[in-house]
Amino acid sequence: MRYTKFEIRNFKGIENLTIDLSKQPYNRIHTFVGLNESGKTTILEAINAIGNKWNPIEAQKLIPKHLKASFNNDISISAYVEVDEEDNKRILKKLKEFGYSKFKPIAFFTINSCWKFKSSRFQELISYWNLSVEVQKTNSRKYISLDDTNDHWQAIVHYIEDSLMPRIVYYKNLLFEFPDRIYLYGPRADKGNNKAYKDIIEDIVQEVIEGNGSIEKSLYEIYIQQDIGAKDIFRARKNLLQEYITRQVFASWGNLFKSAETTAKIELHFDLSTDQARNTDPDFYVEIHIEENSDSFYISERSVGFRWFFSFLFFILFRKNRKTDLGETLFLLDEPASNLHSTAQKKLLATFEHFVEDENKPLKLLYTTHSHHMINPKWLEGAFVVKNEAVDYANPFGYRKVTNITAVPYKHFVAEFPNQQDYFQPVLDTLEYQPGLLEKVPNIIITEGKNDYYTLRYINEVILNKKYKKIHLLPGAGCEKNHSVIQLYMAWNKPYMILLDADKAGLKAQQTYLKIFGDIIAKNIKTYNDLNSEIGTVTMENIFSEEEKISISKHFDPTLNSFKKSAFNTAIQSALINKEKIELSDETVNKFDKLLGQLNSYKFV
Repeated sequence: MRYTKFEIRNFKGIENLTIDLSKQPYNRIHTFVGLNESGKTTILEAINAIGNKWNPIEAQKLIPKHLKASFNNDISISAYVEVDEEDNKRILKKLKEFGYSKFKPIAFFTINSCWKFKSSRFQELISYWNLSVEVQKTNSRKYISLDDTNDHWQAIVHYIEDSLMPRIVYYKNLLFEFPDRIYLYGPRADKGNNKAYKDIIEDIVQEVIEGNGSIEKSLYEIYIQQDIGAKDIFRARKNLLQEYITRQVFASWGNLFKSAETTAKIELHFDLSTDQARNTDPDFYVEIHIEENSDSFYISERSVGFRWFFSFLFFILFRKNRKTDLGETLFLLDEPASNLHSTAQKKLLATFEHFVEDENKPLKLLYTTHSHHMINPKWLEGAFVVKNEAVDYANPFGYRKVTNITAVPYKHFVAEFPNQQDYFQPVLDTLEYQPGLLEKVPNIIITEGKNDYYTLRYINEVILNKKYKKIHLLPGAGCEKNHSVIQLYMAWNKPYMILLDADKAGLKAQQTYLKIFGDIIAKNIKTYNDLNSEIGTVTMENIFSEEEKISISKHFDPTLNSFKKSAFNTAIQSALINKEKIELSDETVNKFDKLLGQLNSYKFV
């Protein structure tokens, strides 16, 4: 089973919002990008609220701010759950226990949570399932429908909820200060942040100890026994846990950082403590140490980067590896690694990709960010741009009265609001070419702009399978705006070419450069037509046929029926990033092939 869609109404700043995770191509990683206070966290909180029971005080906090004075409505969240073939087989097996021989397979069902209010006072929480169960009894040809008044329907719902439902795991802040001591059993076990760490240890025990182990039965009750047999059992279980955590964490660490084999290992130290002042029952706890060579460290004694990634691996690895979890676990991460340096953030993206590739333990990952280092262009098909209508970003101190949080698929947002770049600026920052160490690129070709740069790279690298190896492109800032790069290369006395369209604008730019820098740079300026006369006096996109331009534009926005330059350019960028081959005519490919061949063999002066 897996979650495919969430419908959210009146939840804090969300008026009416649908998050559809089922769009094709199917994605297991969804990025929610937006500015600060855009509402990214609110969306994750709403998804996490499915099935949660809120006390009256907590429920009051869910009311939209502008309605707090008099709210006589409902806050509702609906989750759509897709059911696969294996799930239906398990459901049928359970139904056979009640005397049914057949049932109509379930495609999907919904889980609904509704918080009712009157005069802004919380009245009740109603949770219900819309689940159709049609069954056939043994020796009967007639299907009958079970509903929520039927004990067997109730039993099936409980079975699905306990055994088949995908879990939702929400981490609001992944910059954990890993505790030196985790309380596993006793008065402090379920208090504050300790509970999250205790639950992870419980997951590990269930995974490692045979017979669905638990902290209480498998560790605590054995530990408090003093006979030799119990001590041997506890020592053996402790060793299993240490070896398992060491293997899982440091194997993933090695894959992530491409580091050599480490001698580090995990050591677990169990003991009992009593709060003498409060005269409470003893707490059973564990301390996790890193043993390396002859040294022993608490996690808290290592660097910030080590602590952060160890905590991340600790929480994600062991929450996703439960034997009992059959569905696609949904992880919700709010601004992960937001205050780590850019290299660490990029490493985290690699970790995300590594985790979701595990088909044996399927998971889906939703995370929020406003950092361009935390955006992988390959995942833009599943990205959402989050916007809060209440915030006037032109005036950061100005708020409108009514909040309304929206989340629009990235491609749709860019197509519909091309001028509202603030909202998806982190994506643009990621997609923009960022030249560095130009002195290592001796023969550089300056294109008019980034769109020509992406197109030439796309044809060479994807359509022609990296046929030409000696082309080094630098995306310019516009046909007449590349003075600084030209000045830099002139000062370095390094070879360069200015590559322009052969249209009026390109020829005008050529004259502008000659006027500023003199005839000395005339030999450095070329048009596409100079290099391949078959192209003619056209712009880069017009090398493509009209049909191809429309087809490529539709790759970005399927609703288009005509060429749209912004959609065309974004589609080329996306196709380059995803190494996606778009069908082009032989004539078009040949034109680019000759042009790139000339660029590749060009004798720079």
